[in-house]
Amino acid sequence: MSSFEIEQAPSVAAHPTRRDRSLARLLPLMGLCLLLGAFNMRPALTSLATLLPDVERDLAVGRLWVGFITTAPVLCFGIFGPLAPWLAARLGLERAIASLLLALSAGLALRLQASSLGLLASTLISGAAIGMAGVLLPVAIRRDFPERAGLATGLYTMAMSVGGASAAGLTPSLAWTAGTWTSALAVWSAPALVTALAWSGLALISGRAGRMARLPHFSALLRDRTAWNVTAFMGLQAGLAFIVLGWLPTLLRDRGYGVAEAGLVTSVSIVAQTVTALLVPSLASRRVPPAVLVILVLGATAAGFMGLLYAPMGAGVASALVLGLGQGGLFGLALLFISLRSPSPEAAATLSGMSQSIGYLGASVGPFAVSVLRSVGNGTDGPVVFFLSIAAVCAVFGLRAARPGFILVPGTA
Repeated sequence: MSSFEIEQAPSVAAHPTRRDRSLARLLPLMGLCLLLGAFNMRPALTSLATLLPDVERDLAVGRLWVGFITTAPVLCFGIFGPLAPWLAARLGLERAIASLLLALSAGLALRLQASSLGLLASTLISGAAIGMAGVLLPVAIRRDFPERAGLATGLYTMAMSVGGASAAGLTPSLAWTAGTWTSALAVWSAPALVTALAWSGLALISGRAGRMARLPHFSALLRDRTAWNVTAFMGLQAGLAFIVLGWLPTLLRDRGYGVAEAGLVTSVSIVAQTVTALLVPSLASRRVPPAVLVILVLGATAAGFMGLLYAPMGAGVASALVLGLGQGGLFGLALLFISLRSPSPEAAATLSGMSQSIGYLGASVGPFAVSVLRSVGNGTDGPVVFFLSIAAVCAVFGLRAARPGFILVPGTA
C-alpha cells in the first residue's frame, strides 16, 4: 500500500490560537459523533443473527449460503479496511466517516427485499462500510482525545456494545410487530442515516479537512513484532466475537431456546459488554497491568460460552452475563492497544488499518468454521472446541501485546 495521509491532532500550545480554542469547544460534539458512529458498527450483524433461521427457511437457502452470509461481513472488514486511510486522505476524516455511514444506511435499506441476492448485496455493502469506518473511528480517538485514550476507548466500545445489544434484543420484536423480517432488518438503516448527517455537520463546522500529515509506510509495520502482536490479538478476539454475533442465537435455538428467548439471551450478553468495555480500557491505562486483564477477560469469555451451551438452561442469563463481561473487555483491550502501542496519531492510523484489515481477514474463518462444525456430531461440541482453541491462542498474543513498547521504535518491542 502506498503512503497515505490523515488529519493531525490539534497541537496544544502555550498560547492556543482562536482556531485551537474553537476546536476545543467542539470536543463534546466530536465525542457525541464518535459514540453515534460506534453504535452503528454492530446492528448489521446482530440483527441478522437473531433472525437467521427464519431467513434460511423463507429464502430456502442451504447451510453453505448461510455460512457465507455470516462470514462475508468479516471478510469485507479485512478486504476494505486498508482503503480507509486513503479515503480519509482524500476527503478528510470527518467527511470520510460521514460517507461510509451513508453507504451503511443504504446497504441496510436493501434488506427490505426478501431475496437472497438483495440480502447478499446488503451484507457486502454494509460490511465494506463498517470495515472502513471501524478503522477510522479509533484514529479520531487518538487524535481528539490523546490524554483520555482509555476513557474514550471505553465509551466507544460501550456504545458499540449498546448498538449490538439493541439490534439483538429489539429485532425479533420488530419482526413480530411488522409481520416480516425484512422490515425489522431494514429499520437499522435509520440510525446510520442520522449518524451520517451528524458527521457531515461536524465536517462543516470544524473545517479541518485540509490539515493533513504524512503517515508511515504500511509495509514498515510488516517487519514490526509489536504490530503483529496487536494484529494477532485483534484478529483472534474478533474471531471469538463474530462467532458469538453470527452464531450464538442459532446455537441456542439448536439447543431448544425459542426465537425471542435466544435473542434476549444474546442481547443480555451484549449489554453486559458495556460494563467491561467502559472499565477495562481505563483500568489498563492507569492501574491494573494489561496482562492480568487479558487473562481475566479471556477466562470469562470461555466460561460464559461453555455455560450457555452446556450448563442447565436456567443458568442461561448468568452465563450470558459472564460471556458479555469477558468479550466487552477483550474488544476494549484490542482497541486500546492500538493507542498504547502508537507513538503518534499517524502511527495509530497505520496500526489501526493493519490490525483490523489483517486481523479481520483471519477472523472471517471463525463464523464459516462454525457453520461447518455445526453439522458434525451433536452440533455443539465442534464449535465449543474451536472457540476454546481460539481463546487459548488469543491469550498468548494478548500477553505479548500487553508488553510496554511502541511500534516503529527500535528496542521497545
